[in-house]
Amino acid sequence: MNKPTNVNTNKSYSVGDVNKKYLLGLFSEVYLAFVNWSFIVEFITVIWFFPMGDMGFTGWEICLVAIFSPILLSLGFINRFVSRFNTQIRFIAILVGFLSVFPYTIIKANIKKNEFGLFNVPHVTKTFFISVAVAIDWLAQCNKFSTARSTVQRERTAYAYALAIILHAIFRLPYISINPFVTWKNWIVFGLILSIVCLVILLREVQDEKTTIHNTKSSLHINGPSVSVGIGFGGLIFFNQLLFSTYGLIPRWVDLTPFPGGLLVIIGLMMGVVLSKKTNLLYSRNYHIFALVVGTVFGFCSGTVPPMIGFLGLICGSYLAMYTSSLWVVMVERMNQATSKPKLFLFSIITYVVLLFWAIIVVSYKFLPWYLGANLLRERHQTMIIANILCIAIGILSFSFSDTSSTSSRQDNSKDSQSKELLKKSNTTYPNREIWNFLFALLVLMLLFSVNRAITHPTDALVQGTHYERHTNMTHVENIPPKDIKAMIWTIHFGYDNFGRNSFPNITAAIKSHNTNIIGILESDLSRVMTGNRDLVEWLSYELKMYSDFGPAPSENTWGCALLTIYPIVRSKHVILPSPEGELACLIDAVLKIDNTDVNVIVTHFGNTEDYLDRKLQSQGAADIVASNGNMPTIFLSYITTKQTEDNYKTLRASGLEDTTNEGRYCEYIFYKNLQLNKFVRWDRGDISDTEAQIAHFSLKK
Repeated sequence: MNKPTNVNTNKSYSVGDVNKKYLLGLFSEVYLAFVNWSFIVEFITVIWFFPMGDMGFTGWEICLVAIFSPILLSLGFINRFVSRFNTQIRFIAILVGFLSVFPYTIIKANIKKNEFGLFNVPHVTKTFFISVAVAIDWLAQCNKFSTARSTVQRERTAYAYALAIILHAIFRLPYISINPFVTWKNWIVFGLILSIVCLVILLREVQDEKTTIHNTKSSLHINGPSVSVGIGFGGLIFFNQLLFSTYGLIPRWVDLTPFPGGLLVIIGLMMGVVLSKKTNLLYSRNYHIFALVVGTVFGFCSGTVPPMIGFLGLICGSYLAMYTSSLWVVMVERMNQATSKPKLFLFSIITYVVLLFWAIIVVSYKFLPWYLGANLLRERHQTMIIANILCIAIGILSFSFSDTSSTSSRQDNSKDSQSKELLKKSNTTYPNREIWNFLFALLVLMLLFSVNRAITHPTDALVQGTHYERHTNMTHVENIPPKDIKAMIWTIHFGYDNFGRNSFPNITAAIKSHNTNIIGILESDLSRVMTGNRDLVEWLSYELKMYSDFGPAPSENTWGCALLTIYPIVRSKHVILPSPEGELACLIDAVLKIDNTDVNVIVTHFGNTEDYLDRKLQSQGAADIVASNGNMPTIFLSYITTKQTEDNYKTLRASGLEDTTNEGRYCEYIFYKNLQLNKFVRWDRGDISDTEAQIAHFSLKK
């Protein structure tokens, strides 16, 4: 019978072997953290589909309780069970998660309308099983955060999650804001296979650790605060989801294009990992105060702003990326020091949920009751940024917060100071070589994806080469734009089809099939937590090879209106129409150059039916804009929630606009002025969206 002795007598490892094993384990842990992060980001969008369609609470929001699963770790037997079988538990969660988002073929005849049975409606099934997957996987992930046995394990877990967030942002680059691992069939299958490989690697690693665990002890045995650290952890998770779950959100907030501006944000995230061992800096109050100042500046630089102000906002946003990414190691260390796991996870999840609802209320205030702060938080996105940074700072600078009596508080503060000093003395000031290798690999991956994006970027040459007629002679090549103007207006339901699935490719195919060359897209602002921080406008611009105007920035808290066209955009102005009662109404006032003629194209989305004053003021505001452009040929692509017999319709017509048809409509209208109408079509969208598309063919008057 062999007795366990010192591990070095059983088998020797070279430094290269150890580094290779560490790097392999790091890759596996990063990928599983990436899957966990992908599920969390997708989970919120899945839940939000129901209230989005009903414009109010439906009851399925209760599935958000899945995010509270780490509270179960306060039960000793569950914590021990999850610690022992963490890898196996994650396999179950990942399997359920990938199966829940797999886009299988839906047979419409089997769907029972107006029922919410578990297997009656595809999105109900998806919601239930993604909730189960998130509950289990988040439970296992938080167990790793809070119960790592050694400093090495804690650091690797922290680095893995920070790197996973960076990988998540990078992987959305080539897929134009889409995460393919939770969207496309082939990637989901590949993701599941890779998950199994990584789980096997970690399972073997766990078996090896069982023989060496007595030699791997924690260097810190200090009890720390729980409530404040929980608040900090909840803030850190949500801040990353709010701003850094994709590359392009920060640029969009400050009225810049996602690419290449988003690359600076990714570099900021990488720089944060580099700084994550600078404990003298990270525990400095000045570091967090400066982040608060930068966050405030970023908030006020957002919106429709001049390019220089937007660039300042981009710098501030990239600094915030560095700030959040730098705190993962110290945050995980403090989570392991927390005295009370129940308080730690209870307050972390409460903080997360409060901040999540804050982000929703900022823009969805019209559909939420006053007692949830709808009027107080309306359009105040700056407050959300400041509150988030304060939560994170509380978690790191929590030396004076107590969870127990004043006597024990002084003891805990003393121990907490000891822990900080131990970290400062024992830790090196930079990540280990394997982390540097991984960062370098991510940098190379980002550069490769960026080259691909640069090649396919819709430049003048690419747009004209795709859509214009080419005439060549001995001296030059001339691209002639089409003279038949085909304008479309379409409300695309935030990029979801009627089954709650991503509809980007279907929208693209539909637009291509109609060969339209001026497209107004409504409900197009998906740069929010609730819609997964996707970017349909960027997607369509790349896929259709068209110029684009995103419209008012996401930080201006509208639901979005966008313009896509093959004709050069000479100038464009973003307008927020008067909305004293309801949701904000957006408008794009653009001038296109068509056959050497300036043509005014207006895209707008008015408020809701019940807000009569809003719609009256918005109609008058839009009519004034049309009138201010004089006799310029005009195409007015709109969603105005009015009938043809009502005053608001008459107000718009009084500005000189003509209607394309006398058919009865209520929401979408195409008006025009000083153009020749050749054809008008109403197109049934099928299941791509919940609203029809309208198409009008025009030509310039001779």
